[in-house]
Amino acid sequence: MSGTERSEGIGMSGTERSGAVGMTTPLEARYRRLLRVYPAAYRRAHGPDMLTTMLADAAPNQRRPRLGDAANLVFHGLRLRLLRAPRGGFFDTGWADACALIGPLAALLLLAERVPLLRPHLESNSFSAQAAAWALVAAAALSGLRRIAAVLGWAALLAEAAPLIRLYDSAPVQVIDGLWRPALALTGAVALTGAVARSVWSAFGRRRLATVLVAFAVLDAVAIAGSTSPRDPLPVGGTRYVFSPGDLIGTGGPSGFTIESASGLSLSLMLGAFGLSLVALAVAVLTVPGRIRRRLVVAALPVATVVLLVDRGLAGWAVSNANMGHAIPLVPIQWLALALLPLAVFTAGLWWVRRRDETLRLAALGATIDNSDPAA
Repeated sequence: MSGTERSEGIGMSGTERSGAVGMTTPLEARYRRLLRVYPAAYRRAHGPDMLTTMLADAAPNQRRPRLGDAANLVFHGLRLRLLRAPRGGFFDTGWADACALIGPLAALLLLAERVPLLRPHLESNSFSAQAAAWALVAAAALSGLRRIAAVLGWAALLAEAAPLIRLYDSAPVQVIDGLWRPALALTGAVALTGAVARSVWSAFGRRRLATVLVAFAVLDAVAIAGSTSPRDPLPVGGTRYVFSPGDLIGTGGPSGFTIESASGLSLSLMLGAFGLSLVALAVAVLTVPGRIRRRLVVAALPVATVVLLVDRGLAGWAVSNANMGHAIPLVPIQWLALALLPLAVFTAGLWWVRRRDETLRLAALGATIDNSDPAA
């Protein structure tokens, strides 16, 4: 074969042509750049085969990847990076299990907070739409309809945020006091989206999840039994015993409720059942494996940060609204703090979880090596 025939490389694939002339073709170079979207470990294992297949499928004299091929590569590469990140990444196995719990727990918590307002004799029942939305989210998540639960979770988040947006101009303090609800709703919606491949029953365990459901049922029953309307007549003697769960976390928002009774003994029994249910709920959640428990704590940090900011950092603003006699909106720096501080706390929590997991992994690896060392 002549030198001219060898340089033309007639009948060779793109890879063979580049190898024959000792250079990379423009098409191959562009495919290699697109493959960088994939994780390095995946590229090492599958990159050569993918590159050979794409070059063999290329048209004669093709210089650029087809638009569909490029989009497909980018989509699958990003999906691998986000959903199959290396150990310690956000969507690793620990986070998949944690998200499978966080979503239903958030839905059940928000449902439990709304349920007492569904009593027919209550004067205001304007938040029943949110209760119905979170009931659907919880039912879908517990039934294994995880994608439907994720979609419903985002819809329920909108249902939580919309009334607060409409109310802000006239009653900003009430809206800010209730910000923990959309914060928790956002956490639940994100978790439901990230847990589409995990079942809450397998991640949490059937016995533990059954305990959680019973605890929430008792909490709702106590809250409904102890909720009253302003139209309810006072008992003989004009005494009513009142306990407000919202006072425990400093959230007196527009849908806050109280547990009330005409009898001190009856109120004590209800509070006893309420407290035991909270203890059972806490034990069930806190006895999950450590890798899941750490992630549950980190997921709760943004909501806790919002509560603390509103209850402590904005207390003076709330007092000013009460004393001035007209609504005083938040200034941009206050909104910025409400948006960025929870995100910063969550980011720090992610870093801590990653470092903790890596420390435990290295400790376990060292223990394994020591146990397998004959000289030990």
